[in-house]
Amino acid sequence: MEKEVKIFKIIIILDILLLMICTFSYVKPSSKLQQIPSKNITHKILMPKTNKITIKNINKSVVSNKTIYLTFDDGPSYLTESILNILKAENVPATFFVTANKIDEYKDIIRREYEENHTVAVHSATHVYSYIYSSDQNYFNDLTEIRNKVFKIIGIKPRIIRLPGGSSNTISKKYSPGIITRITNNLNSNNFYYYDWNIDSTDASGCVSKDQIYNSVITHLKSGTNIILMHDSATKKTTVEALQSIIEYGKQNGYTFAKITKNTPQIHHHINN
Repeated sequence: MEKEVKIFKIIIILDILLLMICTFSYVKPSSKLQQIPSKNITHKILMPKTNKITIKNINKSVVSNKTIYLTFDDGPSYLTESILNILKAENVPATFFVTANKIDEYKDIIRREYEENHTVAVHSATHVYSYIYSSDQNYFNDLTEIRNKVFKIIGIKPRIIRLPGGSSNTISKKYSPGIITRITNNLNSNNFYYYDWNIDSTDASGCVSKDQIYNSVITHLKSGTNIILMHDSATKKTTVEALQSIIEYGKQNGYTFAKITKNTPQIHHHINN
């Protein structure tokens, strides 16, 4: 027990000595401690940007008293590239009313259309009449879908539209009577521009030869605005074959070529619903 008491006293003495050493060795600082200024750290959130496409100075529109507007529905397809090659070689603009059918597969074609100074307009996402014409909501859902798809590719949401079957189609009333009247009124009041045609190349009907397509177009050309309906879907090879001759005829007979813009005279059919 005595031994434990002695050890305890020694520990206390050592603690007192240590405290005295720390007290006498303390040196008061000669100046105030430097404060480190606080910084407001902000984190920048980088939003993804759509790749900007520079439009080439080619295929210029020339509007005159005899203007041809070449328009192609239902693309893109593997044939669209051949059409673009002909247009580039002839320095002629056109308008493409695209669908969503193959748009993901042919994104580069859509970019090329825009880059080479053509109008990328919209036709339909699905082109399924029983869906898009069954209600006003379905039509505008379909329209929104194709516009968004085009936006992701070229950074533009088109406002130039062609209704599937044209505004004169009689199929739509089978699904919803009066729907074309309601749709077109809505489009007009919301700064959309829908375009029909006044020359039908007839390439939509079955197997049509390139000579039939050529003759269907050139025999109906006239002064003023000539909006020609053609197609660049995968089955329209004869349309591609006829295109060169149609352009050559137009040039030889004093016609100019232009793409559709919001300032183009709107050719509207009689609504039949």
